[in-house]
Amino acid sequence: RRGGVVVLPTDTLYGLSAAASSVGGIGHIRAIKRSADERLFIVLAASVDMVAEQVRSFGCSSREELGRVWPAPVTAILPLGKQLAEWMGETVAVRVPAVPALLDLISELGEPIVSTSVNRSGEPPRTSLDEIEAEFGPEVDMVVRGKITATLASTIVDLTGDEPVVVRQGHFAWPTP
Repeated sequence: RRGGVVVLPTDTLYGLSAAASSVGGIGHIRAIKRSADERLFIVLAASVDMVAEQVRSFGCSSREELGRVWPAPVTAILPLGKQLAEWMGETVAVRVPAVPALLDLISELGEPIVSTSVNRSGEPPRTSLDEIEAEFGPEVDMVVRGKITATLASTIVDLTGDEPVVVRQGHFAWPTP
């Protein structure tokens, strides 16, 4: 709520995270990652209802279909709504993570969070919490300890076209039509 950056365990990897409305937090994450890329974030929401508030539509999918899929390690690219920052472009990558404590945190915050893997741009994501704390601890406001069990990032599926397109196959097998 104060615009800080927190390392949070997700259903895939640890993420550098900030409130979606925190311009300062988002800028701080970019500085930590040493990246000017504005599109390096995904948005984590607490529910399909929260996603519906952030997007223009569910693309070629439906609210009901994604409601059956989420929470899960699958990220959907959807048309951006007016609630999120325009710098994100015309689309947003969004996920409802399968971590009850994270869903509770996002619900308590009352808005989605932006998240990106814990690493410097161009380097592989860090998966060891000890390594994360040693390298990134001094640069973030808090590191939340938690267990991650996945070894892959989330599956990313683009739902903005006529049919779903799997952009990255990850921890989750996207349902085929």
